[in-house]
Amino acid sequence: MAKNSISAVIEPSDRSASPSKAEMQFFSIVLALLSVVLSTVVALAQPDRPMSQSYSQEPGYFYRVQANFEVKATRELLQFDYIVACNVRLTRWRDSSLSDDTIYSPKSMVVATSSGEAVMLRSLNLCSGLTSDNGDVPHDVLPLAIWFDDVSDLSVGVGYLTEDAYASRLSKLAFRGARFERSDRSAWEAWRKKSAQEYIQRGALPGPWGYDFPNPAPENDAYVQTCEAFQRIKIPSDLTVRFRELRPKDRPKFWAPTSRTEENVIEGLVRMLSRSFAPGSPNSGQPLRSGRVVGATPHVASRWPTEVYPLLWPGLLSITPVKKTPYDDREDRFVVNLDFRGGEMNGFAACQDVRKRYIARKKRVVSENIFQIDGVSVKALSQTTPALDIPAYVIEGDEAVFIRSSQAF
Repeated sequence: MAKNSISAVIEPSDRSASPSKAEMQFFSIVLALLSVVLSTVVALAQPDRPMSQSYSQEPGYFYRVQANFEVKATRELLQFDYIVACNVRLTRWRDSSLSDDTIYSPKSMVVATSSGEAVMLRSLNLCSGLTSDNGDVPHDVLPLAIWFDDVSDLSVGVGYLTEDAYASRLSKLAFRGARFERSDRSAWEAWRKKSAQEYIQRGALPGPWGYDFPNPAPENDAYVQTCEAFQRIKIPSDLTVRFRELRPKDRPKFWAPTSRTEENVIEGLVRMLSRSFAPGSPNSGQPLRSGRVVGATPHVASRWPTEVYPLLWPGLLSITPVKKTPYDDREDRFVVNLDFRGGEMNGFAACQDVRKRYIARKKRVVSENIFQIDGVSVKALSQTTPALDIPAYVIEGDEAVFIRSSQAF
């Protein structure tokens, strides 16, 4: 809750004369402002006295999501057709400001294939009223989709972050387009009724109305929570020398900053690449070569992030195909691996529930905590909190920079 915070300092005067009219007005204003501050402090000191004066619950806004995918191996068409409900609460605070708390549901839907796999679609948050009809949602919009090798296990999946993922020889899916239309409460209620009547439980499907990723919740371990990746941006010729000067003397193929100072230099150089990284969020969809983004027309161009590669957390040996190994937070070994494969994994992300990996470890001697690329060690990570020490930037010689990126649900 960001409220007004006003403070004033009154400087003593060495004049013996009576205060002027202007000075009296100044002191009156200061006292009034101090009165506002005091009333705010008193309110904060009384937890049973709410800061808000009133709130209004709007009846809601609804929009229809339609998206189609094709399973390449079987030519099966997977159709998503559901309605998202937005309930908006506007809270008016004592300082006359308004806060807008918008909740939309479902945040994701899952469809099973006839052969036992599954695809999860993350809903775009279009509660502001943007639709395909008014042109604010581009015709080639790309929502985030996740492929699961087994409908019985939705805890690890392959995220499709760019158009390159669908074009890859490793792709299991073809994207056939998406559309977003305004809807209403009656259509939403009809969809929920129809979905409940037709629903058949298969594997770990979350139910007829999708999943909203509550946090925390005991069932969270059953579903992905974030898609982890690194963007790869090629270094232009005019910056090659700058990166070459920072490269370690033994000239490794991949290297990462070894100090905060060096990381700050890399960060500054990355800014000089003059790249406006294309968005990838529930409000905008995934990056498009066309440069169009979700938003009021005319669409502002956003530069295409050249390549994207999955980051595998402990417990995940491979994302394509999915290969897992039992993970125990008490283990001494913590290895994260950027799955580059010389460019073959371009466009994909590794989607997991990685929150347990963020838990700070107790201080003890560890056997191995490292960041790798294709199984080759690049950086030794912290012994106590290795998850927090994963590099934000990794440099490939003086050719390209890998920039860490993640998308949460």
